[in-house]
Amino acid sequence: MLSKITAVFSAIALFFSGVGIGDIIPWLDVIPDMVEMGIDYVSLDRYDEAPTKAEILDSLNKIEASHPYIFADNELFETAKADFGTGDEGSYIKELSDYVLSNAEGLLDTGIYPPMEYILDEEDSILPISREVINRIVILGFSYRITGEEKYAERAVAELTKVCSYDDWCPTHFLATAEMALAVSIGYDWFFDYLSDDMKALLTEKTWEYAITPALSKNYLKNWFTWSKNNWNSICYSGIGIACMTFYEENPEKAAEFLAMCYKNMPIAFSSFTPDGVYAEGPGYCQSGMNSIVYFIATSRNFFGTDFGMSEIDGFRQLGFFPVYITGSTAMFNFGDNKDRLCYSPVLHWYASEYEEPLLSAYQSGDFPGTFKPDSAENVERNGEGKENALSLLWYNRENSSDSADFSDVPLAVQLDSDMGQTLTVMRSAYQDKNATYAAIKGGYNYINHGDLDIGTFVFDALGDRWAEELGPGNYDADGYFLGLPAGGRWKNYCKRAEGQNTLVINPDLALEDQYALARASFTSFEENENGGKCALDMTDAYAMNMAKSVTREFELFDNRSSLRITDIISCRIHSEIYWFMHTKAEIEISEDGKSAILSKNGKQIKATLSGDGKFSVMKAEKLGGKYEFDEIYDDIRKLTVHLENVTEAVIEVTLTPVK
Repeated sequence: MLSKITAVFSAIALFFSGVGIGDIIPWLDVIPDMVEMGIDYVSLDRYDEAPTKAEILDSLNKIEASHPYIFADNELFETAKADFGTGDEGSYIKELSDYVLSNAEGLLDTGIYPPMEYILDEEDSILPISREVINRIVILGFSYRITGEEKYAERAVAELTKVCSYDDWCPTHFLATAEMALAVSIGYDWFFDYLSDDMKALLTEKTWEYAITPALSKNYLKNWFTWSKNNWNSICYSGIGIACMTFYEENPEKAAEFLAMCYKNMPIAFSSFTPDGVYAEGPGYCQSGMNSIVYFIATSRNFFGTDFGMSEIDGFRQLGFFPVYITGSTAMFNFGDNKDRLCYSPVLHWYASEYEEPLLSAYQSGDFPGTFKPDSAENVERNGEGKENALSLLWYNRENSSDSADFSDVPLAVQLDSDMGQTLTVMRSAYQDKNATYAAIKGGYNYINHGDLDIGTFVFDALGDRWAEELGPGNYDADGYFLGLPAGGRWKNYCKRAEGQNTLVINPDLALEDQYALARASFTSFEENENGGKCALDMTDAYAMNMAKSVTREFELFDNRSSLRITDIISCRIHSEIYWFMHTKAEIEISEDGKSAILSKNGKQIKATLSGDGKFSVMKAEKLGGKYEFDEIYDDIRKLTVHLENVTEAVIEVTLTPVK
């Protein structure tokens, strides 16, 4: 509250000290921006060409699908069966096979891995339980269909029987419900020839009672996934939709009703990545959303013989490239609430085969599974790897090996936009090279689910290390962490604020936040050239509340794609304080004149050179003026800083050049 009062009185003081009404006009933009945000929130871009309930019901009456059809058909299983466990020791297929089978063997020991109990987590959800059941059913189902050994089917039945004994599948957290419905559907489909009639009837009854019927509720405030634009939409529609295909015979009318909703409403969430495939919520959330969409499309094709045009929606094909584009040579461009771990997913093998894009398969093939240790607590932290390895074996096109793949037609510099307002420019020297140079910068819309005040933030990889770091997620339990409106609690977390990014801070005490929470920023230019590429980002809207008149960040990879130049051109309405920040894990040594710095890490160095205004200094990765209650401590992070005071115009140009 004090910060709000301070901001109001600061604006009044500026007005009466000679600053004209035109200079405080940005403050008046909050109301129309809030209105626009609200309109965008409730505007739903449904798929106009989706099949009707009557058309789906007609298709169900003519269905000729044979088991299995969820994710993969019998042909894909037969291909996987033919080379299961083959290949030289250490080969991709051999390692995948060994992991899945040893995982299945481990699950047979119910002393170590008893059937999953109904246990609520800190969010009053059984989502981790549901996801582990999917993992187990896929591992056991794959092993059963490949080897024919009934011990895996018997163990799966014990798991399925247990979840059918629950009182519910946690409909208060519908992600958990949908994931459990998917797990049971896979079990019904993949073990169909093994299950008794009584077991089939039990799975059918419980899936309808615990999942499909609640999903058909017309209480759209309770079932808000039905109209959401985030990955809840994709996960819930996919899981329940696949369940409707699996158990449609129980009630074809109701199954058709929900499936019609799936084909019509799942594309609402496609605005997260249309038209260029950039997933608005970032790489980690892309993984769950993209997986669920592909699960549904692949299953629909196997079941109905068609996905009714969903895969033709602009942006879906491009989505497969997103994890590859935002993977640097060392880590992800982990903006927002995302970690920097690589975004592997078996659906990239599906994309690679579907669209003949071997780079996607080569990328995914870098995810070697290692060794499964059945008595190791480490496997709890690797939840889902067995499932992913099994699906990789089903979807991997053996002709797309990384040794023979040709990526020469894939651009090294790309600009990516989503209809949800996210925009990125990414540039690199090579793909699939741990020592490549990589630079990426973010514009877009600050008010995005899981987003930060991060317009202008960037990452930089060179010499096999990351030199400009993103901090990733904060404490999800922090007060108001998911309230991202102006003055929201999210902005009381250092790593969510502009000062916790690799961007500018202007007059930090003048406004409620150090970037406007509803700001939008677009790239005004972009080009790729033989030396790299460059772009310009108009960041003015992010700092208009902080009395900036214009702010432009130019971003250029040059010198044969080896060096990065960041040039900020700033004009302010009043005499201003400006910070330039870059977070790094490197040790920093500043020159005597403050115009250069040597960053050292793992025996390697890059040189930072400052042209234009200011001098370099080093600051701690913490909030200006004091720590917030829930702030993380970043002892391993330093901030390379430029600090200007009492200026109205400034040019800050920083060049990062690898030394050794």
